[in-house]
Amino acid sequence: MAVQMQHDGIDEVIEVAEISVPTYERSGWRVVGGQTPAANETKAAGNARRQTGEN
Repeated sequence: MAVQMQHDGIDEVIEVAEISVPTYERSGWRVVGGQTPAANETKAAGNARRQTGEN
């Protein structure tokens, strides 16, 4: 699923994959349109894999 994001000083709204939202947020982009990406669920699953030693 795509998430719409916006950045100050840029008129254009972009669409990015949910999993990419944290990366864009670190660069100053913000989610628009009241969307709540499920990227946090993906991050939690990634942490669980690392804790068990699986790659």
